[in-house]
Amino acid sequence: MSRVLLMVSGAVVLVLGVALMFFWHQRVVELTGSERLISGLGLRAVEAAVLYGGTWLCVRGWNGRRV
Repeated sequence: MSRVLLMVSGAVVLVLGVALMFFWHQRVVELTGSERLISGLGLRAVEAAVLYGGTWLCVRGWNGRRV
């Protein structure tokens, strides 16, 4: 059961992360100057964290190791 829970939670993290990034990206595009740079760097950092975290959960669940 914990394997399924890990894979489902990983998929949820990925889907919600993609939705959040979709809406946040529009705000970053409308900014200018240093605000755009800082927001863009933050956006990329959050994207990396969501992708890494979500895929880590899915792979950890798929491999079936004890948590």
